[in-house]
Amino acid sequence: MDIGRLPPLRSLVAFQTVARCGSFTRAAELLALTQSGISRQIAQLEDHVGAALFDRQPAGVVLTRIGEEYAKEVGRALDALQSLEAGQITRRGQDQVSIACSRAVADLWMLPRLARLRDAFPGIELKLIVNDFFQQLRHDEYDLAIYYRPNRPADHVVDALGPEEMLPVMAPGGTLLAEAAAPMLLTVEETHKEWTDWGNWLAAMDLKLPEAATRWKLGDYHLSVEAARRGVGIAMGWTWFIVDYLESGLLVPADARPFRGHGEYYLMRPTTRHQRQVARQVGDWLAESNRRWRSN
Repeated sequence: MDIGRLPPLRSLVAFQTVARCGSFTRAAELLALTQSGISRQIAQLEDHVGAALFDRQPAGVVLTRIGEEYAKEVGRALDALQSLEAGQITRRGQDQVSIACSRAVADLWMLPRLARLRDAFPGIELKLIVNDFFQQLRHDEYDLAIYYRPNRPADHVVDALGPEEMLPVMAPGGTLLAEAAAPMLLTVEETHKEWTDWGNWLAAMDLKLPEAATRWKLGDYHLSVEAARRGVGIAMGWTWFIVDYLESGLLVPADARPFRGHGEYYLMRPTTRHQRQVARQVGDWLAESNRRWRSN
C-alpha cells in the first residue's frame, strides 16, 4: 500500500460535508472553516482522484457521476474508521442503531413505538438523536433519520411515511373554531421557515379569526398538543403525528377541513454510508409499522 497516495482525511470530511449540504459556504460553516479553505481541500481531493467531483452551479454544487460513486465509497470508509473507536469493535457495537428525528417525531411518533421496537429487536442498543435541524446532522451520525422535508431528499434512500396534512384540533366538547367568539390558538415558535402553520391553514380556508382571538406560543409541538387535549385551546394538528389521539377520541377536529402541504415525512437512509443489517432491519420494521397504520 502506498501510504503517500491516501487522500487526507480532512479533505474526505470536507468532501462528504459539501456533498450533503450542496454548498461550499454551508459546509464551511458546519466545519468552522473558511470557504476558501473548503475549496482548497476539494481541489486537492479532485486532483488526487483525477476527476471533477462537483458541478459548480449558480445555486450551489451537485455531485458529478464520478462524485456520486466516490461519495458512497467515502461514506463506507469513514464508517469503517468510526468503528475503530473504543468499544465499537464488539458484538454490542454491531447491534447499535442510531435514529435521528425531530422533537415532535420523537414525542408523538417514536415514543408510542418504543415498546414494540424493543420486543421486535430485544438485542439492539438504540441511540435516539433528537435534533430539529436536520441540516446540522452529518451522515455518519445516524443510521436512520425521520424528518419532514419539503422535497424528496436526493442523497438518501427514502420511504415516504405520511403527507404534511394539518387541521385544527381540540378536546372533545369544545366550541368549533368557526363558532368561537374568542378562540385561543395554541402555536409553536416558528424556528423553521419551511414549516407550515396556522397562517397557511387560515389562508387556504379563506378564514379570518375574530378580533378577540388570542395566541399562545408554547415553544414545543408536543406541549401544544397536550394543552389542546386538556382543553386549554385549539392546536394545529399534523394528522400523521396525532393519529392515535384522533382515533382514541382524545382530540377531535375543531374544523374538519384539512390542509395538505407540499412536503412529506420521510424515513431516510443515507446513501453515503454502508448500512449494517440490523439498521436495515429496524428501518424496514419502522416503515412496515407505518404502512400498517396507513392501510387501516
